[in-house]
Amino acid sequence: MVVGDLRTALHPGTILVSPSGSVRILRSRTSSDDGWNCSDGAAVSDTAVADTEMWTAYSPEELAARLALASEVCNLGGLKELSGGLATWDACSGRPCALPRLARLIR
Repeated sequence: MVVGDLRTALHPGTILVSPSGSVRILRSRTSSDDGWNCSDGAAVSDTAVADTEMWTAYSPEELAARLALASEVCNLGGLKELSGGLATWDACSGRPCALPRLARLIR
């Protein structure tokens, strides 16, 4: 994302999530208009927000939907299809199914 596009792409209420799980909620533009004030009282610069290795921006609805999907995928781990044995073979191709590996990665 280009720093100039941040003013139109982001808005108050946008939720920033870091890879380590830190969360920042954008509240308003800084007085110098070079970043965002966050709900925790600290500011984050436009340059930091644009760094996709540092922050991922979500609308509240998008974050809720992704968390719900992640929860559903985690719940699949106990199903017979993902537990091993004959259920792990792909009947169409005769190759091992990738779903058990996916379940292990998610856990």
